[in-house]
Amino acid sequence: MNKYILIALANLFLLSSCSDFLEELPYGTVTPETFYKTESDAIMAGTSCYTQMTDPTSFWAAGLDAVGDIQSDDIMPYLGWTLLMNTHQFDGNHETVQGVWKAAYKGISRCNTCIDNVSPMEIRDEIKSEVLGQAHFIRAYWYFRLVRLYGGVPLITKEYTSLDDLYPPRASVQEVYDLIISDLEFAVKNLPVEWSDAESGRITQGAAMSYLSLVYLNLKEWDKAEQWAAKVMLLEDQGIYQLLEDFASIHLETNENNKESILELQYSTEHKKNWRPVYMSPRNVNMARDASYGWVQCSESIVNEYEPEDKRFTATFFSDGEKFTLGLNEFVYKAEMAAPGGTGHCIKKGNIYYGEPRIIGINTIIMRYAEVILFRAEALNEMGRTNEAIPLLKRIRDRAGLETNSTYSQDEMRKAIRHERRVEFAFEDIRGWDIIRWGIQEETLGKIPNSQWKKGKCELWPLPSFVLDENANITENNPGW
Repeated sequence: MNKYILIALANLFLLSSCSDFLEELPYGTVTPETFYKTESDAIMAGTSCYTQMTDPTSFWAAGLDAVGDIQSDDIMPYLGWTLLMNTHQFDGNHETVQGVWKAAYKGISRCNTCIDNVSPMEIRDEIKSEVLGQAHFIRAYWYFRLVRLYGGVPLITKEYTSLDDLYPPRASVQEVYDLIISDLEFAVKNLPVEWSDAESGRITQGAAMSYLSLVYLNLKEWDKAEQWAAKVMLLEDQGIYQLLEDFASIHLETNENNKESILELQYSTEHKKNWRPVYMSPRNVNMARDASYGWVQCSESIVNEYEPEDKRFTATFFSDGEKFTLGLNEFVYKAEMAAPGGTGHCIKKGNIYYGEPRIIGINTIIMRYAEVILFRAEALNEMGRTNEAIPLLKRIRDRAGLETNSTYSQDEMRKAIRHERRVEFAFEDIRGWDIIRWGIQEETLGKIPNSQWKKGKCELWPLPSFVLDENANITENNPGW
């Protein structure tokens, strides 16, 4: 974790919801009238935009993404909301459906506050550009999550300073994507290629270009997706990014913000704890409400997806008889630590933390260089340039100790890339989004035992019930809901 960023977050209190401005503020509280005076104020305003990113579902499990991992065929339905989400046993009243929406708009509100107040400040252009670049990126990040889950959503691009226009109507999907692209392009133009070591963990130009590639993949604009991925790959020649030789080292707490990491969520034992390992680590390890719940269990489908010689398997899963350290204690993994009726494995990747249980500071990577390489391979293949995609695929498979074919048809390459993305990025909050992007929900989520997925309905989530109750400008739910 980067403590410089987190300390700044802990010391900054900005208006972050549309109702806070109605409350009487006590003496000494930071307000727009007393803030936004110095370059330090501007930097802190930009830093505040990161706060919600570490809690993407806005409830008691900060660090867990209810979409990328939970709503996918990589997870076995087991307990509570981890069972309900990937079997589609939810509606607009469910805490996750509501929490993801709330988290996004809390994050957007912070960004709008920063943009509107920092833009007119009389400070050095370099500082202003960097602050606004971060805010525009993060706003795009949140709208990108919203549009893929709910379709068209209200576009709020200004700080709330009155009750006027408190409940805007839904924008079209295209309008939302237009804003996302505009914000990301702004970020590319205004963010540095890299930050100093003291500021590592902040969003960079490479992160903005990587997300532009992903956005265009979602829009099936293959040429633009390939172009942006290619621009990121040019940074490898400058020593900015690289594939680490050892796959197992990528997600270690001792190797945070490494050369393969393009963007990772910053956690800290002092300021912002990560609950992800509590829910993903083996069950009943140092339990007594101190450590692992093990509610998120890997599916047989993902375990069987790995090829026999794939080096990534042992870095991704615990296996029977394996010794490991979790928190302050050493353990020997036993198959019964997994859920009854499950695979006998539990999720290792990204969950090996040290120190006091439930005071977990390990970061979570949400974009890395290997993904950009496969972005480019996917775009090239979809444009019919399959031969150019082969060496890109080979780079990823070489590290895993696997052979790559010398020739592929376009369909064979498509299947190979989808396989590779699934095993390379298992439990990195990616698979659920890929399922949405590729339109394969019926053949994946629809096949999970007890799934209630229905075509023509479950391609999108329902709108949260409070949106329909409170916003008179939104009167219709998504189809089927």
